[in-house]
Amino acid sequence: MRLARILAALVLPLALTSAAGLAQVPAAVPAGQAAPLPAAAVGEAVVTVTVENMYSAADEAKDVVSQATLGQVVEVLDSKDGFARIRTPDHYEGWIPRAAITEYQGAGPRYARAGSVVEVTSLMANVYREPDVTTARPLLQAPLASRLEVVASPATAASERWLAVRLPSGQTGFVQKGDVKAVEPGAPPRRGTPAEIVATARRFLGVPYLWGGMTARGIDCSGLASRAYHANGITLPRDADLQFEDEHAVPVERSALQPGDLLFFGRDAKHISHVALYAGEGWFINATTYETPMVRMDRLADPHWTAIYQGARRPR
Repeated sequence: MRLARILAALVLPLALTSAAGLAQVPAAVPAGQAAPLPAAAVGEAVVTVTVENMYSAADEAKDVVSQATLGQVVEVLDSKDGFARIRTPDHYEGWIPRAAITEYQGAGPRYARAGSVVEVTSLMANVYREPDVTTARPLLQAPLASRLEVVASPATAASERWLAVRLPSGQTGFVQKGDVKAVEPGAPPRRGTPAEIVATARRFLGVPYLWGGMTARGIDCSGLASRAYHANGITLPRDADLQFEDEHAVPVERSALQPGDLLFFGRDAKHISHVALYAGEGWFINATTYETPMVRMDRLADPHWTAIYQGARRPR
């Protein structure tokens, strides 16, 4: 994720760059006229698909910088050639196909911000057209920690097992109760314990490594760290280097590591390129391309990792 931000910083004024670094430079304002509103004031939208790539430019042939997931309410900063430049709730920017979002008009209610809401607790929850797993394929899948609006449905024999939900597209679907938990949309999320954060990361074991990935369909190192923490009520910066530099995280000595701490790797402290979650007893969980490209367990004492270890942080 680092490359897109470095390139952006080289071509745009520092005050106008961001994580994806694609802000546009406003034209000069004649004397006596008010400056135009910044691009970030354009509007908001909701993501209507399971997961969609965010690109460094308005072109699917460009590099992927991250992903947006179902139900996220995002800021819309710009639009071009069938793409929208968005900012996700973790303050990361990139270009996404407009077909993957529905833009809001005016100041109406935003998705899953009020009413009866559930949060996905499975890595992926299938959402069906009917309360039955056999009659048709799922309408889509909802990734871990996605929030869905619950709607009233007629009482049936299946109601003990199923919930009717309104998807961000407006379509009604059915999700199994075992895939979700009820949440209060206006309340601060519950902060998970270090053990719960590690347990969440363990659930991704075996998921394939995917640059820019943020779900169980494929995930990268910082995506794994941010998703494990996000599912436990804690928002982390998107990239490994940003997580390392996070002012809200406390540096931790190697001798004082505890489960849930973030471990950082790179050629030096100014070039952090990898992050992992410490699991205890010298083991850590990471999404890596080293040897086998997947989420896996590794030992910190392994010479490969010891040679590039640059320190640890404990998010607060």
